[in-house]
Amino acid sequence: MNFIKACFTEYNTALSELMENAGFTVKQTRTFLPVAASGIADAFRNKDIEHIISAFGSRDPSSLLNEIDIDAIANKVDMNSEQVTKALTAIAPLISHAFKHNSDGMVGAAISIAWESKRDFISIAKKIFK
Repeated sequence: MNFIKACFTEYNTALSELMENAGFTVKQTRTFLPVAASGIADAFRNKDIEHIISAFGSRDPSSLLNEIDIDAIANKVDMNSEQVTKALTAIAPLISHAFKHNSDGMVGAAISIAWESKRDFISIAKKIFK
């Protein structure tokens, strides 16, 4: 499973609490989290593994936020870009923590983000190294 999907599923309650602690309503949180997950996945799909590790592994949320199309998320969730930035800033440390402690390791997580699944990576690798 793609790391982003797995992270947002496994940590849904914690992510929701972080957003609510940052001042967002339950309705905003429920609307925002699936769109944010999709936006993050889109931002990093087909990126270099090193780039993904750098962005997700950083302690500075801006490394992750700088890659995401904040306005696109804002348009889909009826929030302004400042609210989306605030929400992403609230949840970014947990996403980074989950990335660093992923059972497949950071490289495995990065591969799943870049190529959607390890199966895709293996398929690509087999074609390249045939």
